[in-house]
This record gives sequence, C-alpha cells and structure tokens, in this order.
Amino acid sequence: MAANNGEQKPLDYESAKGMEKEEAAFYYRGPAEEVAEGVVFFPTQGNCTAFVCDGAIFMVDTNPQWFAPGMVQSLREQFSKAPVETIAYTHGHIDHVTGAETIIADASERGFARPRIVGHRDIRHRFDRYRQMAEQNNFINRVQFNLPEETKAWNTVTWTYPDIEYSDEAIVTVGGEHFELHHSRGETDDETWVFSPGRRVLCTGDTFVWASPNGGNPYKVQRYAKDWADALVEMAAKRPLHLLPGHGPAMSGEERIQDALLSTSDFLRSIHDQVVAGMNEGKWLEDIIRQIDFPSTGKPWLRPIYDHPEFIARNVYRLYGGWYDGDPANILPAHSHDVAAALVGATGSESILARARKLRDDGDLQLACHLVDVVRKGEPDNVEGWRLWGELFAARAAAETSLMARGAFYTAVSEAERRLKELGV
Repeated sequence: MAANNGEQKPLDYESAKGMEKEEAAFYYRGPAEEVAEGVVFFPTQGNCTAFVCDGAIFMVDTNPQWFAPGMVQSLREQFSKAPVETIAYTHGHIDHVTGAETIIADASERGFARPRIVGHRDIRHRFDRYRQMAEQNNFINRVQFNLPEETKAWNTVTWTYPDIEYSDEAIVTVGGEHFELHHSRGETDDETWVFSPGRRVLCTGDTFVWASPNGGNPYKVQRYAKDWADALVEMAAKRPLHLLPGHGPAMSGEERIQDALLSTSDFLRSIHDQVVAGMNEGKWLEDIIRQIDFPSTGKPWLRPIYDHPEFIARNVYRLYGGWYDGDPANILPAHSHDVAAALVGATGSESILARARKLRDDGDLQLACHLVDVVRKGEPDNVEGWRLWGELFAARAAAETSLMARGAFYTAVSEAERRLKELGV
C-alpha cells in the first residue's frame, strides 16, 4: 500500500532495473519481465511470478486484489495462455495473496480446472485473525501508510484459503517440473520461500524486499530476526542465478545475489545478537537500544526506507522478554494524561513549552516532542502546545526515511490539525 505523503513515487522501469544505490527500489512497480526463459516476473505492490512449464503455469503469489486483473491480462496477452495449475503463497499478507480470486475466475472463464493453492499451515490462522480483526487492521494501516480515513482495504478483499497445507518443506510438481517450498519464520510465522532447482530461480517473498528487513514493524505482530537470518543463509546455499523479491525489481547474477542474501542475514543477526547479549546482562530495553552498534545500512537493499533498525531491536526484545521497561512506576501505572496533568500543574505549561522550543532550536526534535507531549496531554486545550506539536512532527516527518516512522509522525500532525480546528484556531 502506498502512503499519501512523504513516500517516494514508483520509479520507471529502466531507472530501477539493476540499480546499485537507488534507495527507492523497494517502491518500484513496473511492467512484467521475462527474467529467464519461461519465468515471468510481475513487480507491483506485492510481486508475483509465473513459471511457464510444459503446458501449465506455476505461480508464486498473486499480486494484491486491485492489481491482479492487470497482471492476468499481461500474462495472457504477452506470455502464455496455459492453465494456472498451482499457486503457492509465500505468506498471508494482503498484498501477496488477495489476487487469487482473479486467477481463479480467469481459469473458470477459459474452461480450465480451478488452480490448487499451496501454503504453509499457519496461513489459515492468519486469515482467521484478519477476518476477526478487520477494523483494527484498517485503522493501523491507515496510520502506518498515512492513508485517508475512508480507506478500509480489509473489508473489501477476499481471503482465499490454501487447498494444500505443508509444515516444513514440500515439493510441488507442475508440468513435470519440481519446485521446492521451504518454511521459515521471518517477517511472518507462515513464510515460504520457493526455489526452482532446474532454473536456479529463487522467489523470496518478503524475506528480501530491497530495504532494511521489515523485522520490527511497530504496528504489527511478532517478527523473527534470527530465523529470518538463518533462512537467508539457506537461500544463499542454493546458489540462485535470479532472485525475485517480494518488493522491488528482480536481481540477477550469482555473486551479487550472494552478497544481497548474506549481508542481509548478517545485518539481522548483528541486531539480534546484541539485543540478546544485553538482555543476558540484565539490561532493560532503552539501555540496550542506546548501546547497540547498529550495522551499516549502506547497501542498496539495506536502506531503512520502510522499517527501521531500532524497530528490529525492539521486536527482538519483545520476542524474548515482557512488556516491563524497568521502571517500577510503570508496573501498575497511572494514565499518561493524569501524569501529564500533574506535571503541568506543578510547573505550568509555559516553562515546558519554552524549554521545548529551545530544544527545537538546538536541533533536538526528539526530546522536544516528549516535552510538548506533556502539555498536549496535561492541558488538552492549550493552543500553543498543539501548534508546536504539529510543527515538531511535521519537521521530523520531512527528515525521516522510514515510512513506518513517517506514518506515525504524519498522524501526529493530523491530530494537531484536527484539535486546533476543534479549538477554533
């Protein structure tokens, strides 16, 4: 899903293909490409791949529901009219699986048998949860992607459950050709990566996305950094010639792919191991975060343009620890608004806002936001507090590379605008 503000616009195909340093690769959407004979790659919001076998097609993912019709049209007009025999889901996210019904409808219209769908056994639990929590997902995705209030994607898509489930590994045969399905926890617990040994083509799903791994999403459920790192090493051991990612352009060349997979694995493992070491030393999360030596994000596939390395560290801590932050006052805490009201009552709002402006002028927007937060909660009708709140987060959004962080910052700006309007400003 695209953000409304701050996100890089999709690149044209030629500027994104084979890019060395372009940090916007993650957002790339372009026309279908035959990356190898009979291997058609469809890079849209959530990529998918069609393997044209002997009289049949094996598809990995489906594109999201809103792009699937164009994908099917391109497949049929440009590449093959053979029946889609099997669809493999790499994971159950909305942008990778909700085009299934479009592919099924195309089969019906052509008089073909309904494609069978293969996925990890935990996908059905994900789909059940999405159906149960549709409104929460609508809400949280509006924040994450800075979408309009009326956006409710989770109410409009169809969750098409797998017909065949597997646990650890599986072999799918289409047109006499074998494809390996491997399960690993990573961005999700239902993740599958697919390898074609005959063509040496690797479909990673979102295990590789041309961005710092989405291993710490602050809005979503648990991620698994160590398992993710292990899976990337297992992929590299296959020595693929072509890598088809969950987002971004295709990558070709054995050595370049080795670098991409192994450097991403090392990136995740470094963060994971440093958090675990800190926890074993009896340190609380905020001190661990302060002391981590975060690995370089200089490679084009490690740029923090979607997730953020600090978010990954927090997610590792969440996997192994509880929610307690080490402050006894927070074990059975007062509401944050009540705490803020007490502080404003003790010091007055003007002195807090004056200090926040000084911090802003000195370049410390992060700390300034914390101070203004006290005023907006403790004195909710304070116009100057809301103005400064909006200004600070607008400045932070403008400077932030991580889409997820920008989503939260833009939400703060919108909240300030709404509140000021309510106050008649």
